[in-house]
Order: sequence, then structure tokens, then C-alpha cells
Amino acid sequence: MINVRDISFSYDDKLILDNISFDIEQNHCIAVLGNNGAGKSTLIKCLNRINKPQNGYVLMGEDNLFDLHRNELAKRVGYVAQKNELSRMTVFDSILLGRKPYIKWEAQESDFEIVESVIKTLNLTDFKMRFIDELSGGEFQKVMLARALAQQPKLLLLDEPTSNLDPKNQYEALKLVKTISKEQNIAVAIVIHDLNLALRYCDRFLFLKDSKIYSYGDIESMTTECIKNVYGMPSKIVEFDGVKMVIPFPDDK
Repeated sequence: MINVRDISFSYDDKLILDNISFDIEQNHCIAVLGNNGAGKSTLIKCLNRINKPQNGYVLMGEDNLFDLHRNELAKRVGYVAQKNELSRMTVFDSILLGRKPYIKWEAQESDFEIVESVIKTLNLTDFKMRFIDELSGGEFQKVMLARALAQQPKLLLLDEPTSNLDPKNQYEALKLVKTISKEQNIAVAIVIHDLNLALRYCDRFLFLKDSKIYSYGDIESMTTECIKNVYGMPSKIVEFDGVKMVIPFPDDK
């Protein structure tokens, strides 16, 4: 269980997050939702100390993640940013960078084995010797996910992992994340805009509004009232073939 408690963060005098508290169970995926500027990306950057909160802490078991050395933190928390820089590096070497927190002098056979295992899990075998600046958006996103998984984290943070993907790759990417979360007992927090993708692949839904948590709960918390109050947009929630979907009705009639 990951326990997030009383996280507050400000840029200069602008309050972004105000006493944010919630829990994430291992093998659960949570969706972090809200309008642009609600603090979604800021929140997950606070969880791994890219942003340093003015208040609060994150517990993983008995350990406060904010007290750990950066190297130890990287063994517990994996992070995939919304935007990543391309470089002239092979897929294999890029994923091997995820083992950096464990490598003292040079990579060991065990590090190579972990990288090969991650490559196999994400079906990247045919790409492993290609350069990452030659990959498609979907392939590159998989490589960034693979690098994070090579860290063997207990908490995986994903910042809009589907933003640059076509619809097919969006669904395949989140299906893969959910499967890995269940199989490897990883807690996952995903910043995402698409409510239907969130409904399909996430277990719980964290809505941010006015610097605070508006709502946090399971699928029953995704209501038309919540969507209207958070996004200012009327909607209907329907079910088709056992899958719940949000149909928006913006004021354009």
C-alpha cells in the first residue's frame, strides 16, 4: 500500500496542491483526472520528488519516500514523463539505463537478464538494436515504459502516456500497463485526460479541482455530477457490452 498524506505544493505564491491525501493499493491502477492546470502532473512529480512539496509525505510500507536517498528512491519509484528527449541510443541501451540505480561500477549479467525480460514482456525483441530516434511514437512510449519497469519499481507514475498515440496504441498501451500492474504487483498512478480510457483500464479515479481532491473512489465515483462539477461539462454515462462509457454533451447545440 502506498499512503500519500497531506501533500501541499506551491509555485511561488500560487497554491497548486492543498493537503492531498489518498492511498494506492499494490496491483491497482489509479487515474489522476481534472482540467488543465488542476495539478495532475505536479502531483505525480511531487510523489517522486521531482517537485519538492512544502508539506506532506509518502509512505511505502514503513518507509517515507521523501527520506530516501535519490538512488534508493529510484529503486522504488518509476516515472515516465509526458515528453522525453530522443537520443542516438539503441532500445536495449536505453532500457538498460533503468538499471542505473543498481549498478555500482558496470552492469552485471543480472542487469542484462532483467532488461531482456522486460523487452520480452513488452514485445520489443524485434526493436532492441534499433535506435530510439527511429521509432514510432507508440514504440518509443513502450521503450520509456520498459526503462521504468527495468527499475523494478513498486510505484509506477505515468504522465499522460497516451497523449501522442493513435487510438489503437492508446488502448494497447494501457492494457499492457494494467496487465503488468496485476502480474508484478505494482501500484500505478496515471495522469490521463480520456475518461473512457480511464474507465476501461483503471481501478480507481482521483479527481482534482481547486487544488484539492474533489473525489476519489472506484467506478461508482465516476458520475455525471462529478464530471459536470470538475470539467464544467454535461455528460451521460452508458454501458455497452459490459463496458461503461462517458458521452460528453458540451454546450455547442
